[in-house]
Amino acid sequence: MIEKRKRILITGATSGLGRSVAEALLDQGHEVTVTGRNTSSLEQLLLKGARTATWDMLTQKEETTWPIEVKDEFDVVILNAGLGFFKEHTALSPEEIHEMLTVNVELPILFSRYHSQSFQQRGRGQLLFIGSLAGRMASPKASVYAATKHALTGYVQGLRMELMGSGVDVTIVQPGPIDTPFIDKADASGNYKKSLGKHLLSIETVRDVVLEQLVRPQGEVLVPRHLGIGAKLTQLVPLQFERFGRSIYAKK
Repeated sequence: MIEKRKRILITGATSGLGRSVAEALLDQGHEVTVTGRNTSSLEQLLLKGARTATWDMLTQKEETTWPIEVKDEFDVVILNAGLGFFKEHTALSPEEIHEMLTVNVELPILFSRYHSQSFQQRGRGQLLFIGSLAGRMASPKASVYAATKHALTGYVQGLRMELMGSGVDVTIVQPGPIDTPFIDKADASGNYKKSLGKHLLSIETVRDVVLEQLVRPQGEVLVPRHLGIGAKLTQLVPLQFERFGRSIYAKK
C-alpha cells in the first residue's frame, strides 16, 4: 500500500486491468483520475470517487484536444491504454495498423513527454507504463502488435536513462496474456484465449504487481517473472526459439 495519499492518473481505465488498479487505489484513499471511452463505466467509477474524463485517443491525439482533466498535476501517471488486433499482417487493414501505432506508441510518447516536464520541475513523480510480453517476444498473428510494444519498450528504456537523477521514476510492467476484455477484442474467434487455458493471467495477479511498482519501482518487470527466461532466449538463439514457439503462438 502507498503510505502517502497521491494524485494518480490512469489511462484506459474503464475495464480490465486499468479499472482494477483504479478501484484498488480508490480503496486505498488516493485521488484517482481515470480516462476511457465507455461513458457508463466512467460513471460507475465516478460514483466510487474517481475523477473521470472521456477520451477517445484515436480522435483526440493532438494535445490541444486532450480533456482538461488529464492536463492537471499528478504524482503518478499510469499509461495503461492499449489496443491490439491478432491477425496475420496481410489481414490487417491500414486503419487497424494505424490505430495500434497511435494508441500503443504515439500517445504514450506524447503524453509521458507532457507530464515528465512538470515532474522534472518538481523533482519527483512516476511514469508507469503497461507494456506486454509482446514487447520482448514477438509471435505469429501479433507481428504488428509486437512491433508497437517493442517500440514502447525501447522508448521506456531510453526515457528511464534520460530521467536518471531527476527524481522521476520510469517503470514498465510487461505481462503475458491477461483474462480481460482486451484479449476478447484482439482475437474475436476466441481460439487464442481457449488455447491458453490455465496459463492466462488473472487481472488480480497483474494488478498486484502494478500496485507493488508504485511502492517499490523496479524499472522493468515481466509477469510472471519466469518469462524473462524466454525473453533472453529470443536474443541468444532467436531462430531456434522461434521454431519452438511457433506451434504454440500460432494458436491465436
